[in-house]
Amino acid sequence: MNKKLSIITVCYNEPNLEKTCKSIVNQSWQDFEWIVVDGDSNEDTQRIWDKYKYRIDKFISETDNGIYDAMNKGIDLASGEYLNFLNAGDYYERNNVLENIISKALECDIVTGDLKIEDSNGTYKILISPESLNKTYFILNNIPHPSSFIKKELFNKYGKYDTNYKIVADYEKWLNFFIKNDATYKHFNQIITVFNTNGISSTNSDLNQSEKMFALKKYYTDSELDIARMNVNYSFIEKLFSIKNCNLDKKYKIITIFGIHIKIRRGVK
Repeated sequence: MNKKLSIITVCYNEPNLEKTCKSIVNQSWQDFEWIVVDGDSNEDTQRIWDKYKYRIDKFISETDNGIYDAMNKGIDLASGEYLNFLNAGDYYERNNVLENIISKALECDIVTGDLKIEDSNGTYKILISPESLNKTYFILNNIPHPSSFIKKELFNKYGKYDTNYKIVADYEKWLNFFIKNDATYKHFNQIITVFNTNGISSTNSDLNQSEKMFALKKYYTDSELDIARMNVNYSFIEKLFSIKNCNLDKKYKIITIFGIHIKIRRGVK
């Protein structure tokens, strides 16, 4: 009989791996499948894995083509109804997190809790997920991948992570699930995961923004992107009347009259 949940842990030479492992094996609810996809890590990492192999259900250690290739391997191995990607270095915030969410929340395509973002100095902030989603939400925001529980059926229907992205394939998949395919969503009001900010997505902001814009343009028109951004940045007076350049294409201006945005082409000199 398949499990309700598969936890997928992707790792490559992660110094904080033991925090991740302890947070998994110490959960009060243990009826889950734990899958580890290791990228042929060094001996120190392998020694830590050896300590926890008694609890790991499926383990592979081999070279891969990046984090999303490794996640896709985990998806292929998973048999659970829901998947949670708890990558090496991240960890569950409390020992009863899984018990709470399994008993109270897993009823939609995607259930997302809150995320504690912690840096190397021990300072942190809390990312609160929205109560509901609409099409414009993802233009300026995101939901936390490590704190999300995703029905595996969605990957079966709509494909796995696009490995052409180095940083934002999880973000692009949200757009695919929610914008293109109307996946159902629920916010679970609890911190699920503590996120380590030392990863590539946290340290390479230029690549992050470049890939994010490429993903957005697959699912939104330029007008939708400009208007959504400008709505957030408008003052009350500017919403009454203003003229601004488009963010994405300087050939256009957006005229705003009483909160209504009209995109027009600038005169060619």
